[in-house]
Amino acid sequence: MRKAKLLLILILTVHGLYGQDSVRISPYMNFQYFRNNGDSSYLKATLTYVKNRVERPLPGQTISFLGPAGEKIRDAETDSKGIAVCALVRDDLKADPDGLWQFGISYTGNDTVEAISSELSIRNASLSLECLEADSIRTVKVSVEKTEKGKMIPAAGETITVYAKRMFSLLPIGEITLDDAGSGTVDFPGDLPGDINGNVVLIAKFEDHPEFGNLERREIKQWGIPFIATDHTSRRALWTKTAPKWMIYTLTILLTGVWGHYLFTIISLVRIRLSSRKKELVEDDEINFDKE
Repeated sequence: MRKAKLLLILILTVHGLYGQDSVRISPYMNFQYFRNNGDSSYLKATLTYVKNRVERPLPGQTISFLGPAGEKIRDAETDSKGIAVCALVRDDLKADPDGLWQFGISYTGNDTVEAISSELSIRNASLSLECLEADSIRTVKVSVEKTEKGKMIPAAGETITVYAKRMFSLLPIGEITLDDAGSGTVDFPGDLPGDINGNVVLIAKFEDHPEFGNLERREIKQWGIPFIATDHTSRRALWTKTAPKWMIYTLTILLTGVWGHYLFTIISLVRIRLSSRKKELVEDDEINFDKE
């Protein structure tokens, strides 16, 4: 009976260890299409997984990018952020009878990561951005056409946003709802700062559109207020060599308090030591006096 129990425990232990080793990561795949200002397009796949409620990348994994009939376009390896990119050429853009480009991605997995695949349908679209100026009124005009049944037609009713590029982000200028001709306009603000020459980068784009994916067009216009460089030696700011006065005063007070505590501690220790020595000398004198 005892041997049977030991055997059962051994079997359960081995099964538990095997079960832990056989658990594989269930990945997540984000599949996107991009078309930039130069009419060059590419596919982007992001492979991640979740551990301890934190999304983490899966680097060094081979992703297969597929065409309309499932044929392989090319393989790409994910980088340190779990991103793999596949640049597209004209031969890769084969539309089906509905005028859609069908793409797919496939990841076969391995001993530790499960396999995963995804598909994406993109409709060919043409985006143009025109900067107009009349009677000191500056206007940004956007026109969009899309392919449907082999013909280019206006993308009426679509909503697109126009941005101005800033140093760290994009500043929305306005949102346009395209009319029946597939076009719309938005006024450009007259108080927007530009670079040293007053140039501003204008961007019109769709972001993760269900049909067009990520589609954008850029133009550079001298419509901004020229940036005037100042002498940083006479200006105090966080990004200059001379720190603001409030920061210097605050740091001085904090450091004075810290070093003041250190100095007080050292003085207290010295006084305790001297007081102890003085007490020992008094006690020795009292002992010697009693002996006499």
